[in-house]
Amino acid sequence: MTASLVQVPWDAVARLAARLLGAPMAVISTGDALLGTFGFPAACPVRRFGSGGPVTVGDLLTEPGFAGHPLITDLGVRSMAAVPVPAAPDRPSRTVTVLDTTARTWVEHDLAALTEVAAMLGDGESPQAGPGGPIEARGFVNALLDSLQVGVLAVDADRRPVLLNRMLRRFCGLDDTTPPVQALVAARGRLRHLDGRPYLPAEMAVVRALDGRSVRDVEAVLRVPGAPDRYALTNAEPVYGATGELLGAVSTVRDVTERRRRERFRDCELEMTRLLAAADGLDQVAPPLLRAIGEALDWPHVALFVVDEVAGVLRTAAHWSAPGVDVDDLVPERIPRGDAGPGFVWATGRPLWIPDLTDPRYTETPEAHAFAHTAAERGLRASLTVPVCDGAQVLGVLATLCSTTEYDEFLLTGLLDGVAAQLGQFLTRLRSRELAMQLNQSRNDFLTLAGHELRTPLTSIISYTTLLTDELADPDQQQMIAAVRRNVGHLQRIIDELLELTALEAGHHRIQARPTDLTAVVGAAVHDLRPPATVRVHTDLPAALILDADETRLRQIVDQLLSNAVKYCPGGGDVRVTAAYDGPDVVELAVADTGIGIPEGDRELLFTRFHRGANARHTAIPGNGLGLPLARGLVEAHGGTVHLDPAHRPGTRIVVRLPRHSRE
Repeated sequence: MTASLVQVPWDAVARLAARLLGAPMAVISTGDALLGTFGFPAACPVRRFGSGGPVTVGDLLTEPGFAGHPLITDLGVRSMAAVPVPAAPDRPSRTVTVLDTTARTWVEHDLAALTEVAAMLGDGESPQAGPGGPIEARGFVNALLDSLQVGVLAVDADRRPVLLNRMLRRFCGLDDTTPPVQALVAARGRLRHLDGRPYLPAEMAVVRALDGRSVRDVEAVLRVPGAPDRYALTNAEPVYGATGELLGAVSTVRDVTERRRRERFRDCELEMTRLLAAADGLDQVAPPLLRAIGEALDWPHVALFVVDEVAGVLRTAAHWSAPGVDVDDLVPERIPRGDAGPGFVWATGRPLWIPDLTDPRYTETPEAHAFAHTAAERGLRASLTVPVCDGAQVLGVLATLCSTTEYDEFLLTGLLDGVAAQLGQFLTRLRSRELAMQLNQSRNDFLTLAGHELRTPLTSIISYTTLLTDELADPDQQQMIAAVRRNVGHLQRIIDELLELTALEAGHHRIQARPTDLTAVVGAAVHDLRPPATVRVHTDLPAALILDADETRLRQIVDQLLSNAVKYCPGGGDVRVTAAYDGPDVVELAVADTGIGIPEGDRELLFTRFHRGANARHTAIPGNGLGLPLARGLVEAHGGTVHLDPAHRPGTRIVVRLPRHSRE
């Protein structure tokens, strides 16, 4: 069949030449005339080369005769490459020239690509054509389509394939020599809907476009034996002739595998964040976490190993396999440092990428060879292992196995590194929390032991001083014994508060909640307070304020807050106690004073045991920093909260909120 003749799109050819060589400008010229340009003003002259063959100039500034040339002064051109277009002796000479604004060395590959463009313009030219005349369309169009970075499929009105360009053939795993009809049949046989169903001929986007409509964003999965699934996004349009008759349809196919993988991994990272935020330990979170990673990668096996620093080995924390994949016997319980696979990653702190487990370059040791070939026999082909780190310290290793040969090393390593970073942060937090719990338990154990050990001698001291008080008649001796008893009593109270606070924090104190009148509790506490004459205590209470509470513990809370308020008004002042319902379910108690207040820098530590404000430490006001922590523990044991009112001035206002009804 004779190919149709078309006018040469000179500008498009110039653009193609520039892009092939990665240059900003290109021109196609004949004599002093410009036939086509890209990135080049038509008014600027191009220096002619008369050698008859390819010519390159790496730096025009060093080339004789170019000083002051408009190419340099107006366009900033520094280098150029030119190739003549093949032509019969009686035909006008043409040249394809590519220009760059930086000095560069033109390599053989550059000249080869430029020569192909020139040959495309020379081959098939009609002998009767003059400059800018028609050339054979098919060779030019095919070359242009093969240069595109998207797949192109064209069919005629009878669904017969006319063209599958090089990019589409590569995407479908087909060679360039397969005829279009057989190539289309093979490509369609490898296409699947997202749910796994095969594509029928009538379901293909390019065939649907033959109905005279545009087809947009059709998604499909391409399954090539021995290769990972690829994802395609297809658009198709009908093609009409000059008189409106339907000539066929053309579709473009884009490989969106990388984008889809990134989207799935973004969803995976969100799921990881949710799982890790709710997890109390690695045993709880590891199985669903590894499953999310495997499903996001579409890889059938994922394993997590953590460093056992005492034994000096990696231990298996968890592993997940897709249904039908049985590799449990291949997952070791212990892996030495520096051994193949995970042990190597632990020792080096670097990812290990094995695109093909059967490649002998990656399985040099007997152990690695045995593992790789056993895994391959079970349908596993590739492996990626990355370290799980906290800074420079390797805390564990994440290992994956794939059922197809993979070559997207940088994409997959980058995605899995992001997952490993999240996991490393979780392991770091877990270790910190476990250490804090151990330290807290050690502290509580020490305080409990010290408290019980101190109670025995203190009890003896109190008993003997009581006997001495009864026996001694000398007033001076009586005064000394009274001082001893007073200080021993103070020490006894500190020990009692410490032990009670420790028991509260450990959850050993149980609240005996029953209906209690807070108004009566506050009234009794104020009556027994005995403040100095310079401190005035005011109450604003309802006639009754009933809530479910432990009356004894509630009295302790009120006593602590009142004694603190009075104590920190050393120069006199006012203490005001208020209580009321805050809605149907909450009771609010507030104790405010006009005393020395809490410095800004001490407010966050106000309820921390043994902490006292700087203004209290530097005065003669007694205290041990246990009152407010104990009050907080008792409030929280009731299911309530206690906080400092930051807006209260002058002095301090402590607000307690308690549930009106017991939650037990």
